[in-house]
Amino acid sequence: MNHSSSLYKAALFSALLAPFPAFSMANDTTNILLLAITLGGFSLINLLLNALFYFTGKYHSRNFAKMHTLIATIPAIIALFVALIYFDTAGAISMNIGVIIVSIGLSLLPLQLNLHANKAPTKNSALIIALAAIALVLCAYYIAPIAIFAIACAHVALVSQADIKVKFISLATLAIAYSYLGYWAYNIVQFS
Repeated sequence: MNHSSSLYKAALFSALLAPFPAFSMANDTTNILLLAITLGGFSLINLLLNALFYFTGKYHSRNFAKMHTLIATIPAIIALFVALIYFDTAGAISMNIGVIIVSIGLSLLPLQLNLHANKAPTKNSALIIALAAIALVLCAYYIAPIAIFAIACAHVALVSQADIKVKFISLATLAIAYSYLGYWAYNIVQFS
């Protein structure tokens, strides 16, 4: 699980660095909106993952909830540093701090869900998570960074169960999502 969580962290960190050139624009309004949309989109998809992991029983494990919380707070902490470095006016900083506080609050949700998780993972939990990873890959066709969440779900499903069907679905999803994320990163580098 350490290897897959470190891959997830590396993919998440590299995806968060991709929009940094857009933060260097002179107009604070554009930057505020870009930060709010980026962080808001991450928080929205993270809420979907919270629901998925809660209803499949993954939050029954305290370590899983802690790891999910740790990974989910990384974008908010990076956004905090970006807000403090790039924004000059008090209004821009306070607006971004508000968005960041909401994002951190939503990132801490797995710890609270862990306290109320009575259901242990079933034998179909890994299959449900793998199918959710496929759905996220399909969504990533339209919004490429969603592939990061598909990769995370596929890794969780891969280490959750030894069923050959789940492993095949997870590995196929990982291959597609990593290649799509690599293609997206290549296009960003090529056109910037």
